[in-house]
Amino acid sequence: MVTSILQKLIILIVGIIFLVSAVLVYFRSKNVNNTERTQIFKTAEYFNAWIILACFITTMVLGIFNHYELKKSVHAIISLNYSEASQALNSNGTRYNMAEIVSDEVVKRAIEKGALKDVTVKELKNCLSVYPCVQGGVRDESEYHISTEFAVEYHALKNTAHLDSENVIKLITAAYKEYYIEKYTDNFKLEADKPDFTKMEYMDIVAYFNKETTSILNYLYGMAEKNPSFVTTGNTTFNAIAGEVHQFKEAQINQNLKSLILQNGIVRKQNEYVDRLSYQNKNVDFDRQKNDVSYMLCNQAIAMYSEEMTRIVLVPTWDQAGKYYMGRTKVGVDELSVMATNFSDYVAANEKEIMDNNLVINKISSNSPGAQLYASADSLIESIYGSIKDFEKTAINAGREYSSHKMNQCIAVNIYGISIINELKTMLLFAAFTYVSFMLRHISKKFPKKA
Repeated sequence: MVTSILQKLIILIVGIIFLVSAVLVYFRSKNVNNTERTQIFKTAEYFNAWIILACFITTMVLGIFNHYELKKSVHAIISLNYSEASQALNSNGTRYNMAEIVSDEVVKRAIEKGALKDVTVKELKNCLSVYPCVQGGVRDESEYHISTEFAVEYHALKNTAHLDSENVIKLITAAYKEYYIEKYTDNFKLEADKPDFTKMEYMDIVAYFNKETTSILNYLYGMAEKNPSFVTTGNTTFNAIAGEVHQFKEAQINQNLKSLILQNGIVRKQNEYVDRLSYQNKNVDFDRQKNDVSYMLCNQAIAMYSEEMTRIVLVPTWDQAGKYYMGRTKVGVDELSVMATNFSDYVAANEKEIMDNNLVINKISSNSPGAQLYASADSLIESIYGSIKDFEKTAINAGREYSSHKMNQCIAVNIYGISIINELKTMLLFAAFTYVSFMLRHISKKFPKKA
């Protein structure tokens, strides 16, 4: 604040000297004739050492204040290089909003990321502004333009004068990239709260673990499909991580845990769980009967077709070039055959589910596990849950690395700080103006005050 006032004060003083001197020269030059006036200008000491020294000192003082003030301001250009940007959209198809670059969440993240001291979100946000680099008009269709470049400016105020301006703008743009990646690119997260395993049946825990690992696998396979060659900083790929998760799922969940539970009949509430599985079997058997009836009906309908009707049927057809040919067409038996196959698969799936439930019922009904087996199962459950969470973190980190890599190509940031050349130009112009002002003051004294 003080330096800004002093900077403006120096410029104001030199400006006043210039105006006063110019006015004095103008009016006092009327007190002499043309010959005397010319002689005064010719004999003026244009290389007066004192004037040059005063000009140099004034310019240097202003240059110091000007440099200090310029350090308080810096700006960056954020360029959006993905295809949806030209339609004012985010990469996921939602509407793009440039105000998010300096939103409270981004500013808060920047403060935390840089450990900025003695500054609040509101104070730092007041120093920031954002606007499109190129703005279109609405008067004519030819003036329509959607900007894909946005300028972010930072001007330090009293409460943020102690911060490094260039560091602040770097933190803001980095925080915005992280914010954008988390909000508008691929993100993945399992259930945040840990379930109470003590209130769940052991086989339900197995199903829960299978569901969680399947979610991780689906995410990893989806990311691998987008970029199968992407390698993380841990020197691994999405497919490699998926392979580890799949192997863990089969070995630890479906073999070790599930086998331990089934072979020893480990259950929390035997009677209630048996009743639940028996009820499920009744419902599944009802579906099995419906699917079986549908399968038989399809076969009966197929049997009603005569042999001649089930042969390939050729009909006259024209291709895209307009040429005539005989094309094969489908008959009703084709659709019925597909339906019969589907119903047969449904029946097989229903029967397998019933058999699996009966196996569990038989195992838990014929075994009486001891406390040691329960402790082993509980310990294994905690171990598997911890491993699943580790795989989740690995998958999330790999996904964010990929998104960050992709966004580094799609969101470019160029930061512009102090230009030494522009500062030198400003100082040279001010030095010339100061020299002219002081010289006019010196010349004005050579003219007589009165004729």
